[in-house]
Amino acid sequence: MKPQVLAKELANSIRESPEYQAWEKAKAEVDKHEAAKIMLEDFRKKQWELEKARLSGEEIKAEQEEQFKKLAEIIQYNPYVRDFLVAEFNLNKMIMEIQRIIASAVGVQLPEEENREEKDDAGK
Repeated sequence: MKPQVLAKELANSIRESPEYQAWEKAKAEVDKHEAAKIMLEDFRKKQWELEKARLSGEEIKAEQEEQFKKLAEIIQYNPYVRDFLVAEFNLNKMIMEIQRIIASAVGVQLPEEENREEKDDAGK
């Protein structure tokens, strides 16, 4: 069977998973509440700005980090955003595990696995 066919089956299986179902439900709840939607968009924008700065080698100021941490704390008080972020984390965790399984099966080492092995070797 072609890998592309299996990938489509895997995608269908993911859509049927409890992780995806929870994510979809949480996303629908966020979309129903304009304040939650705006809050999530603002959080994502600030998160992306910080990540982009890190990747480009810019120094992140302590006040920027502190502002982001405060925003992360504030959004935890919104149950729709909080539930969405938890569901998104769980879905991403499952997808990353699938990626690790596939990579391992074809002999590709992912950076996270290399770091884990280096730590294991250092402990021996």
